[in-house]
Amino acid sequence: MMYRPIFNSKKRNLFRFSALALALTSTQISFGQFELIATAGTSHFLGDLGGKPTLGSNNVSDLNWQSTRYMAGLGARINMGHRFALRASGYYTRVSANDEFTNNRERHMRNLDFFSNIYGADAVLEFHFRSRNSRFADKHWYIFGGGGYFRFNPKTHYNGQVVALQPLGTEGQFFLPGRSPYKLSSFTIPFGIGYKFKVFSSGYLTLQVDARKTFTDYIDDASTQFVDKTQLLASNGPVAVALSDRSNPDGRIIGFSEPGAIRANPNNNDNFFFLSVSYNLVIGATQKEVSFSKKGGKHLGAGKNKCYSF
Repeated sequence: MMYRPIFNSKKRNLFRFSALALALTSTQISFGQFELIATAGTSHFLGDLGGKPTLGSNNVSDLNWQSTRYMAGLGARINMGHRFALRASGYYTRVSANDEFTNNRERHMRNLDFFSNIYGADAVLEFHFRSRNSRFADKHWYIFGGGGYFRFNPKTHYNGQVVALQPLGTEGQFFLPGRSPYKLSSFTIPFGIGYKFKVFSSGYLTLQVDARKTFTDYIDDASTQFVDKTQLLASNGPVAVALSDRSNPDGRIIGFSEPGAIRANPNNNDNFFFLSVSYNLVIGATQKEVSFSKKGGKHLGAGKNKCYSF
């Protein structure tokens, strides 16, 4: 079976969402300061593989810290008034999970693992907890939520090689009725909380917990049941059979990976989140040039007819 590279020219189109959002918000720059953002941090996957000894879930209670990976991103923010802001960003991350890290007997014996590069973009609305008199408050909390889109491509290591899992159809895609190959992209709902504090006259740092609720259960290539291996071999080949069931035959629970046996939970979609730090470079008006009255109005240059500088 031939494997085609998943990320080609389409990867360039991924960031059009972010670019469009930036283009739209740039026309509103007169409403407030403009900031450029550079972000780095850790990524954490919440899916069907690995997890705690209890019943699996897709929230932080099922997190394996051993699967922590990395992320990086670029973005921009438009501050609109003293509390609201629009932020658009693009990011790259890698996520992974491994049944080796769980003490749950069934999942540990299942012995599946994966990793995936993710390329995403999103736009969010932020609400900043700062008073009307502190348009340029040195430190404050904020929350955010919005929408986004990302591409992924689950892979694993097999016989010393990296193998893409989606083309293999490990859960009967390509031959089971109603089970088509899953898409390698999804919309997402980004949301979270952050803390912003001033470090330079023209820059801030933000510490952020940034969650991603997705609409796919296949970031880790596991969602439903084990399938008949004879059919899988005839349709998708020996590598698909080998990677659909990597459990150790020694000590296996009787019927563990028989056709129709549970391989993963289709009722919980996969999620991931970031713990990140960002540097925010202020491009708009400086603190000395803008002050706000108790009613929220802005005065420029202490009575002088100054305007925003860019």
